[in-house]
Amino acid sequence: MAFNVQDDNGDVAGANAYITVEDFKVYHKDRGQDFSTFGDEAIAAGIIRATDYLDTRFTFSGQRLRGRDQTTEWPRMNAYDRDRRYVNGIPVEVKEATAEYALRALNQELNPDPERDPSGRPVRSKSEQVGPISASVAYAYGGAYTMPAYPAADQKLVKAGFVRSGGNLVRA
Repeated sequence: MAFNVQDDNGDVAGANAYITVEDFKVYHKDRGQDFSTFGDEAIAAGIIRATDYLDTRFTFSGQRLRGRDQTTEWPRMNAYDRDRRYVNGIPVEVKEATAEYALRALNQELNPDPERDPSGRPVRSKSEQVGPISASVAYAYGGAYTMPAYPAADQKLVKAGFVRSGGNLVRA
């Protein structure tokens, strides 16, 4: 699939990114982050993975501006920030969070499949000992899986007031 950056009107067919490769570079250069080992194609792929993660990780306030024809969650209609101001286009916090997630996506899987035991229950932690043999397994509470948290990116969205959880707006 091609690298297609969404615009503020939601008009880009097949859009799969919120920021350009140049946006990524400027954001991380300003913060002294090293991304020099990655070429533009790898960065673009990281941005696509970051956009996918952001769009599946959160339920946002409002609705997609272009409905089901829009391939990204932003821009949105009826979306308001924490100060109850109407949000037009793709907010800077969404773009910054995308840059944060993209850097992580270059080095690791953002949302890896959880480790499961043979019965399918998600494993939270395991420990083993060789001398006088011992093993311990702790399972995720109630068998539920919790998506990984990335505070530097997550809090940009939560603090702005864009994230909804269980129908209630989440405030920082």
